[in-house]
Amino acid sequence: MAKWLAMTFGILLIVTNGFWLYSAIDLAVTEKYRQQVEYENENKIIALTKLTNNFVKGMEKNELKELLGRLFPDFEPFEKEGAINTIWLSFKISPDGKIEPNEVSQ
Repeated sequence: MAKWLAMTFGILLIVTNGFWLYSAIDLAVTEKYRQQVEYENENKIIALTKLTNNFVKGMEKNELKELLGRLFPDFEPFEKEGAINTIWLSFKISPDGKIEPNEVSQ
């Protein structure tokens, strides 16, 4: 009887250790994947910000408001503190009413 009990506990020990090893490997792989996705998203944001800045640079503020209204119909663009804002974007306005490029941090 003691032999079967020892074998049962030995098998349970091996199985549970195997489960914890699998969990640790899975967690490490998931974290690496998450870091890669985060890295790619950060670089996409920088690239799209540069592209957007080049596209709207020098545009009149009324043109930009109209464009933002078409792109984000659920969120009305508004002017506040020398900038035109919408849900995700903000563009500075120069004193002559034209759009200035935003700073992009790398």
